[in-house]
Amino acid sequence: MNNITLILYVATGLSALFWFADLLYFKPGRKQALKNAEISHRIPLTRKEKEAIMNSNGFISSIASCFPVLFVVLIVRSFCYEPFRIPSASMMPTLLRGDFVIVEKFRYGLRNPLNNETWIKTSSPQRGEIVVFKYPEDTKIDYIKRIIGLPGDTVVFNKGELFIKPAGESNYTKISAVEDPASQQMWTAVNLSYTSEHGLTGTEDLLGYKHKIMHDSSANIVEKFYVQGDRHYGEWVVPEGSYFVMGDNREHSRDSRFWGFVPDKYLVGRAVGIWFSGTFDSGIRIDRLGGLE
Repeated sequence: MNNITLILYVATGLSALFWFADLLYFKPGRKQALKNAEISHRIPLTRKEKEAIMNSNGFISSIASCFPVLFVVLIVRSFCYEPFRIPSASMMPTLLRGDFVIVEKFRYGLRNPLNNETWIKTSSPQRGEIVVFKYPEDTKIDYIKRIIGLPGDTVVFNKGELFIKPAGESNYTKISAVEDPASQQMWTAVNLSYTSEHGLTGTEDLLGYKHKIMHDSSANIVEKFYVQGDRHYGEWVVPEGSYFVMGDNREHSRDSRFWGFVPDKYLVGRAVGIWFSGTFDSGIRIDRLGGLE
């Protein structure tokens, strides 16, 4: 559970206490006070006088009035949709630093918002989908990547090239990409403040699912890949109930190649669109708003 969600839970709980206290104790008292005032006055009370009596517990009433709104927000955020900010360049060019995406939380099932346990499963993640998940090495952190390997698949990454052998098949398929024309290359210049925002873009065919990727031939990957049992270096077999994920910015993404697989229980939901985009250095990017591929 991240800090924003925790704050929302606490705020909703506190406002609920005030709401019930106001409903069961303070509001009946105000109604009785109004009734007594009307009996004791020979002339009818003005509207302003009635409002003054009914709002005599102003602070409590104000806090209590927040509860319905907070409760609705909590329900929507816990079970339906949740915003997520892109903090890095690991998903370029599909997602940029400063993009704010909306995550569809019910896509893969109705889950317990406290421990992410699945109550009702609705569907399974598909290859190529962009998902938000709990980072397996620190579940307090949310990550966003693209699903490359499904349960039972064998994934090989060798010298910058990606190969996949789908579950039940005997042959590997080399995942090819077509580089974009020079006129469409937007990230060839090196940004000294954000050196990972650099590379050549192209369109990758991920076994029928086409999407944008970026390669930086000048990058030098020094971190060692995750080694799975007695498998060859750079080869992984996706366990049942888990997924192999990668960033679209292949040389600047720390993903399943380095720390392993994403268990189904760590999935938060599927990223379906960008609802805001902007940074201090680039400004607001209205053209970024819309759905995701």
